[in-house]
Amino acid sequence: MSELAITGMAWHTALGRTLSGVWQRLLDGETGIAPSPSPHELKNDRVAKIALADRADARDTLEHLTRQTVAAAAEYAQLDLPRQAARTWLIVGTSFGARLDDPFAAAEPLERWVQEIADGFGLEAVALSTACSSGSDALLLGAELIRAGLADRCICGGADVLGDSKRLAHSALGTMSSTTLRSFDHRHDGTILGEGVGFLVLERRGDRPVRPLAILRGAGSSNDAAGLTAPDKDGNGIRLAIERSLKNAGLRYEDIGVVNAHGSGTLTNDRIESAAYLALFGHSRPAIFATKGAFGHSLGATGALEAIALILALQQQVIPPIHGLEEPIAGFSLPMPMGRPGSISTAYGLSLTVGFGGFNTSLVFQGAAA
Repeated sequence: MSELAITGMAWHTALGRTLSGVWQRLLDGETGIAPSPSPHELKNDRVAKIALADRADARDTLEHLTRQTVAAAAEYAQLDLPRQAARTWLIVGTSFGARLDDPFAAAEPLERWVQEIADGFGLEAVALSTACSSGSDALLLGAELIRAGLADRCICGGADVLGDSKRLAHSALGTMSSTTLRSFDHRHDGTILGEGVGFLVLERRGDRPVRPLAILRGAGSSNDAAGLTAPDKDGNGIRLAIERSLKNAGLRYEDIGVVNAHGSGTLTNDRIESAAYLALFGHSRPAIFATKGAFGHSLGATGALEAIALILALQQQVIPPIHGLEEPIAGFSLPMPMGRPGSISTAYGLSLTVGFGGFNTSLVFQGAAA
């Protein structure tokens, strides 16, 4: 079967929107997390917000950012829309979209705004919501649609913007940090929310004369069925998703040289996730990095942003330092860059997302030059 290639990608984050510019800021160890005053009593007023000259209501902001980023990804892939829209799908993952903070959005079907964007580009549309794994699941679904012969290409990704409701919810749940997000650091005490949008163009390699950026070798998912907000305490769901993605990719554990971790910064998630990596990769010791300390936890967008970051890492054979990491949590001995970028030498990388409701999704990418 033909390989599935990433032929275009684009993002909009708290660190900016150009691929090279944001990547350089990640390598420089910068963060987009900053104070953002709220009229409500929150555990922490820090968030990673996208800088916008004018910010409309939540729905319009989400729709504008998504449309803009989809167009940029299509342009990168040299895809002329709507002229080349036949058998092309737009797959958008989000947590709640704008429903929690916009009465108009709450009163309409979740997919309405996605359908409006797709109609503008002449695309078929799918909206999905699997909590924080939504952006990754958009790629998984796109791969299945292409392999099933239902689509020739898919523009897959995730989008989420922040409002008061999400900040209040994470304050109430106890998942929000009282300081800042420190993935896998012994001082970690919670996550910090962010907003972002990321999209990747997925199609069969060689269908068009476009140079691939990477190959999506495999994808796997699982559901813990263990609780609403915490993963299975033994990490069995995480391990199963990774195992399935490697089997789908036809690879072994030792083939993976780099992992873009979920790294939410919460006590429970970091502990369980790091234990799963040690159990599966302790012998092969891939490099581990994480970007939430820079982007914040962008909810439904996080899987797409992290897939893009992993592809850039495979292209350049370098990974950014984990912002806020100074002393790893006890027992987590896999190599992680601290304070400065780390070099890698590998053809294959893995990106893992872990979401509320027990959703786990693992994506395996191959560098295009491999």
